[in-house]
Amino acid sequence: MAPDWSSIPVDLLRLVANKAHSLEDYVHFGAVCWSWYHAATSTKNNNLKSLFPWVMLADRENNDSHGFYSLSSNKVYEFDLPEIVGKRCWGSPFGWLVIAGIDNMEIQLFNPLSRASISLPSQTSFMGDENENSIMHYWSVNKVVISSNPPCMVMAIYSCYRKLAFVKPGDHVWSKIRLDNTIGTGFSDITYFNGDFFIAKCTGQLLVCDFSGIDPVAIEFAPSPLGVADEARYLLYLVDLGGELCMVFRYSDVIETINNISMKTRSFEVYKLDMNTKTWKQMDSLGDWSLFVGNNYTFSVRDFGYTDCRSSCIYFTHDYCQCSDQISGNDTGIYNYEGGEIHALPVSQDLYSVLRPPLWITPQLF
Repeated sequence: MAPDWSSIPVDLLRLVANKAHSLEDYVHFGAVCWSWYHAATSTKNNNLKSLFPWVMLADRENNDSHGFYSLSSNKVYEFDLPEIVGKRCWGSPFGWLVIAGIDNMEIQLFNPLSRASISLPSQTSFMGDENENSIMHYWSVNKVVISSNPPCMVMAIYSCYRKLAFVKPGDHVWSKIRLDNTIGTGFSDITYFNGDFFIAKCTGQLLVCDFSGIDPVAIEFAPSPLGVADEARYLLYLVDLGGELCMVFRYSDVIETINNISMKTRSFEVYKLDMNTKTWKQMDSLGDWSLFVGNNYTFSVRDFGYTDCRSSCIYFTHDYCQCSDQISGNDTGIYNYEGGEIHALPVSQDLYSVLRPPLWITPQLF
């Protein structure tokens, strides 16, 4: 008699499903029958939040098809996504893209697999006092991060002065975040950590957003790490690394040719924050964690033994100022944090686009 696979207890199925850590594994698991699909997509399945990410490849001119490269399967998946044509995008570890329209100034959350979308207030609600020049609006938003799966809070770094704004579920306009008088603008990255939004200034100073009053305000939380190389050419990221708040410095070299200027990543430094003493300590190793930095919410993933995915490495994509047509190149790769070597991403497609560079996203089916 053939076994009745649909009769396996759901709790046992969830245990098996929790051993999978790629979207491909979940799709194959859930395709067996309805009970297996239910176990794979159950809210009790915590591993849905830790699937290994994909890199959404660069935009292709005059093409609605978009490629997503899976590190775990070493395959490129093509999706027809007219919804994001001509729009800027930022990735997230929650399966959602943040997309911003250039002509209509609309901002949305968009899941490229389920095609679900959630509208956010227009960019015009926080650009009212900015230069109305269309070129300024074209690059008005520098970065957008979401706190969790929707419904969620959303925070943006916007304008050439790198100011802050946020929305929460039900808001019809973006609210600007007031700054302590001692704090100027110029923000580099945002992360949602232990129920709070933390913001990094380009100088390395760490702020936290206080929502307890009538108006939200960003206040100083910790000084910049000591010993950071004194040079201007670095990018700065914030990340939750296994329950530790960390600051990541990405150092680059300028490569000048007759035709253009390109940036090439040279090295990374990662500093872990002691939440009690507000001091930073440089890390010698990332352990069995990997970081994903670039045009996306910065996030970490634990190594689950995939042969093509490396622990204690930083996966990075091109993330330099796209508003300058003089800065070009394909600054992507895998940085071995302990050894210092940089390896190429194992994907052959073009990884550079002025409008939409490649980004990291953790795929979710719903």
